[in-house]
Amino acid sequence: MRSATAFALQLPARPGTRPGRYNAHLLNVTFEGPHGDRRSAIGGGESIPEAIAAAQDELPANVVWTLVSWSPLFGE
Repeated sequence: MRSATAFALQLPARPGTRPGRYNAHLLNVTFEGPHGDRRSAIGGGESIPEAIAAAQDELPANVVWTLVSWSPLFGE
């Protein structure tokens, strides 16, 4: 059996966060648009609301997105 190596995913630091610190929460977030279309995005942050906001920042602008679900991402 071989040992596994873990890599930490580092997202860009948001204003007000300490540089060099990894995000405490990494989430896969699903949103729904006004016409029922769904999009998923990954977001990270020091809190769950911050991680959800980071994921929403990756979606197309000028659309009102509603949070459908989120789940934490884990790695080996």
